[in-house]
Amino acid sequence: MKLTAPLYMLRHGETVWNTERRMQGSKNSDLTPRGRVQALAMGRALKAELDRQPGPTIFLRSPLGRTRETSEIVGRELGIASSAWREDMRLAELSYGKWEGFSWAEIEIDHPTAMADWRADPHGYCPPGGETHIDLRRRCEAVLTEIATSGLRTVVVSHGVSGAVVRGLNLGLDARAMFVLEKPQDAFFRLMAGSEERIACDL
Repeated sequence: MKLTAPLYMLRHGETVWNTERRMQGSKNSDLTPRGRVQALAMGRALKAELDRQPGPTIFLRSPLGRTRETSEIVGRELGIASSAWREDMRLAELSYGKWEGFSWAEIEIDHPTAMADWRADPHGYCPPGGETHIDLRRRCEAVLTEIATSGLRTVVVSHGVSGAVVRGLNLGLDARAMFVLEKPQDAFFRLMAGSEERIACDL
């Protein structure tokens, strides 16, 4: 099933753990002041996009705190109520299990080849107690199929990796290519069947 209406993919704004380069996954870290400014900028840019062609729109978000906070800021710019957002756990970030809350430098004390191992097998590698790309891909595929089946314009606020997987599925990429997709917090993407457009935001 291919997209027949635009799908807008937004990543949450910068968090405290982003600045400390810590793995977030299923744990939460609050937005920084810069992250809130980024969310405001995405909201303004998205409003301009949606206003060009008014119509029914579905609003989806990951239920994690940083995406909820980002979506609330975006929603205020769009003039929509909090209740307009539907939470979907399948949009949550990849679980990093026991690594969540730790930086790569800390992780590599006990797992010195962790990043190399992950890069060697981005599809099947599993952090201790976490999930694989295969697991994440499966849930992202289900969400993308439902969005495409609806035939309605959709806005999604999610995460760096889970958002990249949704985008990669639309582009027909493999796990290795998805792994290196850009994951900005001051821009978002407009997806159509097999293509995407990067939309920058003025901070």
